Amino acid sequence: MRNLIRSISKPQQDKPSSESFELFHIVFYSTAIVLVLLSSLSLSASPLSNLLSSINKIIQIRIFSSVLMTSSLKNNYYDVFVTFRGEDTRFNFTDHLFAALQRKGIFAFRDDTKLQKGESIAPELIRAIEGSQVFIAVLSKNYASSTWCLRELEYILHYSQVFGRRVLPVFYDVDPSEVRHQKGIYGEAFSKHEQTFQHDSHVVQRWREALTQVGNISGWDLRDKPQYEEIKKIVDEILNILGHNYSSLPKELVGMNSHIDKVANLLLLDSIDDVRVVGICGMGGIGKTTLATALYGQISHQFDARCFIDDLSKIYRHDGQVGAQKQILHQTLGVEPFQLCNLYHTTDLMRRRLRRLRVLIIVDNVDKVGQLDKLGVNREWLGAGSRIIIISGDEHILKEYGVDVVYRVPLLNWTNSLQLFSLKAFKLYHIISDYEELTYDILNYANGLPLAITVLGSSLFSRSISEWRSELTKLKVSPHKDIMDVLQLSLIGLMEMEKEIFLHIACFFNGREEDYVKNVLNYCGFHADIGLRVLVDNSLIHISDESKIEMHGLFEVLGKNIVHEISRKWSRLWLHEQFYNVVSNNMEINVEAVVLYGPGNEKGILMAEALSKMNSLELLILKNVKVSGSLNYLSNKLRYLEWEAEKGILMAEALSKMNSLELLILKKVKVSGSLNYLSNKLRYLEWDEYPFLYLPSSSQLDELSELILVGSSITQLWKDKKYLPNLRNLDLSCSKNLATMPHFAEFPNLKRLNLEGCVSLVQINSSIGLLRELVFLNLKNCKNLICIPNEISGLTSLKYFTICGCSNTFKNSKAHGYFSSCLLPSLPSVSCLSEIDISFCNLSQIPDALGSLTWLERLNLRGNNFVTLPSLRDHSRLEYLNLEHCKQLTSLPELPLPAAIKQDKHKRAGMFIFNCPELGEREQCINMTLSWMIHFIQGKQDSSASFHQIDIVIPGTEIPKWFNNRRMGRSISIDPSPIVYDDNIIGIACCAVFSVELFDPTKTRYEWGPIIRLGFKSSNAANSNYVVIPVTLYRHLITVKSNHMWLIYFDRELFFSFLRSIDNTLWELDHIKMEASVMNGQGLHLEVKNCGFRWVFKQDQQPFDSPNNDVPGKEESHEFRPVLWAIEDEAQNRKQDQQPFDSPNNDVPGKEESHKFRPAILWAIEDEAQNRKHKYNKSSD
Repeated sequence: MRNLIRSISKPQQDKPSSESFELFHIVFYSTAIVLVLLSSLSLSASPLSNLLSSINKIIQIRIFSSVLMTSSLKNNYYDVFVTFRGEDTRFNFTDHLFAALQRKGIFAFRDDTKLQKGESIAPELIRAIEGSQVFIAVLSKNYASSTWCLRELEYILHYSQVFGRRVLPVFYDVDPSEVRHQKGIYGEAFSKHEQTFQHDSHVVQRWREALTQVGNISGWDLRDKPQYEEIKKIVDEILNILGHNYSSLPKELVGMNSHIDKVANLLLLDSIDDVRVVGICGMGGIGKTTLATALYGQISHQFDARCFIDDLSKIYRHDGQVGAQKQILHQTLGVEPFQLCNLYHTTDLMRRRLRRLRVLIIVDNVDKVGQLDKLGVNREWLGAGSRIIIISGDEHILKEYGVDVVYRVPLLNWTNSLQLFSLKAFKLYHIISDYEELTYDILNYANGLPLAITVLGSSLFSRSISEWRSELTKLKVSPHKDIMDVLQLSLIGLMEMEKEIFLHIACFFNGREEDYVKNVLNYCGFHADIGLRVLVDNSLIHISDESKIEMHGLFEVLGKNIVHEISRKWSRLWLHEQFYNVVSNNMEINVEAVVLYGPGNEKGILMAEALSKMNSLELLILKNVKVSGSLNYLSNKLRYLEWEAEKGILMAEALSKMNSLELLILKKVKVSGSLNYLSNKLRYLEWDEYPFLYLPSSSQLDELSELILVGSSITQLWKDKKYLPNLRNLDLSCSKNLATMPHFAEFPNLKRLNLEGCVSLVQINSSIGLLRELVFLNLKNCKNLICIPNEISGLTSLKYFTICGCSNTFKNSKAHGYFSSCLLPSLPSVSCLSEIDISFCNLSQIPDALGSLTWLERLNLRGNNFVTLPSLRDHSRLEYLNLEHCKQLTSLPELPLPAAIKQDKHKRAGMFIFNCPELGEREQCINMTLSWMIHFIQGKQDSSASFHQIDIVIPGTEIPKWFNNRRMGRSISIDPSPIVYDDNIIGIACCAVFSVELFDPTKTRYEWGPIIRLGFKSSNAANSNYVVIPVTLYRHLITVKSNHMWLIYFDRELFFSFLRSIDNTLWELDHIKMEASVMNGQGLHLEVKNCGFRWVFKQDQQPFDSPNNDVPGKEESHEFRPVLWAIEDEAQNRKQDQQPFDSPNNDVPGKEESHKFRPAILWAIEDEAQNRKHKYNKSSD
C-alpha cells in the first residue's frame, strides 16, 4: 500500500492535472476505507464500537489525504522539523541542537519560536511538517505526557511513511525500551491518557502505535554520553541525508546537473589543504545565479560554515562594506547584525574566527573588483579546504581579483532549450501537436538563453496558435520588456565609448570578421582593441573559432532597440526602410552612420542627394546598393567610406573635399572628373581598378599604412618623391601598366609587397634591399621580369617569397647564378624564410643552398625541370612540399621526420607528388609518406599543434594494407557510431586510388581539368561534406595516363564537424558513406578505382624511434593494432614481390642485391617491427 501511495504521489514528467489529483484522492481515500474496515473486523471490541472507531479514522484519513494531495505540490520550507517537550529540553539539549544546526546552515523549524500568540497552532504545524525533509523526535521523560507532542508525532509518522521522509529519534534521559513498550514513566503517562480519553480509546491506541514505531527506529541514546559529541553525530547524519535529497534538482532547472558537475570539479572539493577561488561569468539571463544557488544546495553541507551573498553590489550601495561583512558573519557564525558596531569589529572578527573553519562563501553580482578587496574575504583569513565562488558578468573582474579558474556558463543546447520551453509553454516535456513550427521559431529567437525561453514560454502558456503567431510577429518589432530589462543591466558600468562600440556591432557588424570590425572601429575613432576586449569580458560579444564577432541575437535586438527608442535622433541606419523614412521626414541631419547591403527599393528617393544632406555622417558603408544620381558631396566629418557599387557615380571633386577621411574603399565605383587631392589623414586606401595614372601629388600621405590598388591603371605611384614612413602594406597586383617602382627608401618600414601580375615590370629597383622589415614578397606571374637584384639578400625579415610563373627570369645561365646566390642564399641573414614558391620557373636544377633554409615550412617547386633535389633532412618544420608536374624528377630527396605542425587554418599541410612520370622508388614513396603522416599525427598529440587535416598525393595503384577497410569502387560504407564516445579515437585516415588521362585534346575552350573530392554523405539525407584534392589538374600539363593515391587524414575535431553537418544529433550515423566523387572537365578524364579508410587510435602512434614501447600483440583487434604491424605486413608482402604498382611485370632484385633498388627505410621499418614483435612475444612468455 505504501508503495502504491508513493507511486501515485511521485511527481510525473508532465504537470499533474486537476483530474490526476482527483484520481489520487479517490484511490487514496478508497484504499484507506477498505483497510480500516478490514482491520476493524479483527478487533475484539463490539462491532458498533469498532465501526464508530473506524468511521472516525476514515474521517481523519480523509482530512490527511486532502492535505497530502495539496502538500505534494509545495516546496520544502524547512530542512528539519524537531518535535520535543519544551520543559524537558528547551534550555539545554534542544537549544544546543538548534544552534549546531544553524551553524551548519540547516534550516530547522522550532514551534516555540516560529508561532505567534493567539494563532491556531494546528495549521501552522501541518504546513511546517509537510515542508520539512527530515524529522527529529527528542523523546524525553515528559514527552508522552503531552497530548500535543503525541499528536505531532502521529502526524509526522503518517507523513513520513507516505512520502518517504526520515525520522531520527533521540532518547534524552529515557530508556528506549520504555518508549517502545510504554513502560515506566511512559506507562504512567498513558494510564492518565486512557482515563482522559476513555470514550476515544482509539486515539490513545494510535499514540501507542506511534511510540512503538519510533522506539523501534535506530537513533541516539544520550544517557551517560557527552551531548556535544552526540549532537555532532546527529548533525552529520542530517547533512548526509540532505546531501542526497539535494542531488535531485527541480525539473525546471533543465541541464543544470552538468554545469554543477563542471563547477564542482573546478572547486576540487576533495582537496582540503588549500583555499580555492572559482569565478562564474556569462551573459545576462544565462543562469549564473541559478547555477550558484543550485550548487550551494548541493555542496554546502560539506563545510563547517557557509554564506551566500545574493547581490553584493546592492548591499554596497545601501549598507556599505560593513553591511556586507555583517551578512557574512551572520550566515557563517550566527552573529546577529546588531552586535556588530563598526568596520574594525567586523573585519577583526572575520580574520580571527573564520580561519578556524572550512568555509563556503558565494558572492553574487560583483561589478567592481574593489568590492571584493574591501569585503575582506581573503584566502589567508579562511580555514584550509575553504572555497570561494564569485559571480560576475565581467570576466576581467574575476581575473583581476585572482581567481584560480573561471567557468563561463554556456547557452542551452537545442535539446535542453526544447525541454525547458515545453515545461513552461505546455507544462509537459514535449511539444503539443500543431505547435512544432512555432516552437522552433521561438527557440531560434531565444537562441539558448534560459531567461528568454522561460519568459516567452510562460507568456505563451495556454495560448492559441493564432495568439502564438501574433506574439512572434510582435517580437520582431517590439521585444519583450522583461527580457530587455535584464539584458540592459549588462550595459551598466560600460564607458560611453564601449557602449558606442556595442551599438555599432549590434546595428552593423554582428557576424563580421574581427579584423574587419577592428579596422572600422579604429578608423571611426574608437579604441577597438580594448573596447572589444571589454565587451568580451562582459559576455556581450564572443569571438568565434573563425575569428568572427558574434553577438547573441537578443543583445542585437537590445542594441537596435536602444537606437530606436532611446536615441530618437536616428543616429544609425542599417535598413533601407529606415533610410527612406529618415529622408522622408527630413531627419538626415542627425544621421552619424549608415550601413546598407543590397539594392533595396528606392521608392522614388535620390539616394545620392539624400547622402549629401547628412552633414553629421562619419561612417558610410554601401555594398551592392543602387545609388541613384551623382554623388557630388559627402560630409566633411566622414571618417570611413566603403562603397562597393551596384550603380552610381562618385565625383572625384567630392573625394577632394573629405578632409577627415581616414579610410577609403572603392570597388566597382565609377569615378568622374579629376582627382586633385586625397585627405592627409588617410590611413587605409583600397581602390580597385584605380582609373588614374598616378596618385595626386598634392596629398601628403604621411599617415597611410595600407595602399591597395588592385588592377589599377597607374604607370607609376606618383610623379615626384614621397616619404611614407607608416606604410606597411603595398599591393599593386594586376596593375598591368606599372613599369617602374619608386625608390624603396620612400617607405622604409614596408612589411608586405605584392606585385603579382604586373606584366610590364621588367626589373626591381635594387633599393629593395633596404626593406629590413619586409616579410611578404609576391612577384608571381611577373612574366617579363628579367632581373632580380643581388640586394634581395638584405631582406633579413623575409618569410614568404614567390616568383611562381616568372619563366623569363631564369632563361640564361647568369640568371641561374643570381638565383643561386641571391634567391636561396646560405647566409643566416635570410634563414628566416618559411615559405618559398618558385613553381613553373623552368628551373633545371635546384641549388644546394636550399638545404640551409632550415626554417622552411612550405616549399612549392611544381612545374620545373630539375632531376634531383638537395637533401631536406634538416627541415624539421617542413609541413608542405609540392612536386607536382616535375616531369624530369627521378628520385625524392631525403626527408626529415616532421616536428609539431602549427598549420595556418587557411592552408593545407601535406606532400604532393603528382604527374612525375620519371620517378622511381615507388615503394619508398609509400612507406615514407605513411611514416611522415604518422609523425605528423604524433606531433599533434604531443604538442599544441593546430592542424586538423593532412593531404598526401603520391603514385600508386592499390590501397595500402594499413587501411584495414578497403573496397573496389569510389565509395565505402562507414559506421562511426561505435567510436563517437571513444576517447581513444583521434581521427580517421582515408585513401582513394584514381587515374587521370588526356581524354580529348581537341577541346581547348577551358584549361582546367576535372575535380576529385572526398568526403562523407548520408544515404538517408541530402547532407554531405567534401574536400577537394589540392593538386593542379590543368589539361595542358597532363601528357600520359597515370595512377595515384590520395591519402588524407582528418583529426577527431574536424571529422566530427563533418558528421554534425550531416546529422547534428549524431544519432543516425549507421548510413554514412565515405565517397570519392569526380567531375570530369574539358579534355581530361578522371576515375576513382578503389578506396579505404582506417580509424586512427592513440595506440597507432608508436614512434619508430622508441624501441622500448610495449606494442600489443598482432592477434588483437585490427582497429587497435599499432601501425607497426600493418607496415610490417606491407613490407613482408612486398619483400617477395618488389614490382612497382603500375608495372606488374617488372623484375625487381631482392634484399640481397643492391640497396639502391631496395629503399633503406623499408628495411629499417621491417627490422624494427621484427625486433619489437620478438620483444613482445618474449615478454608474453
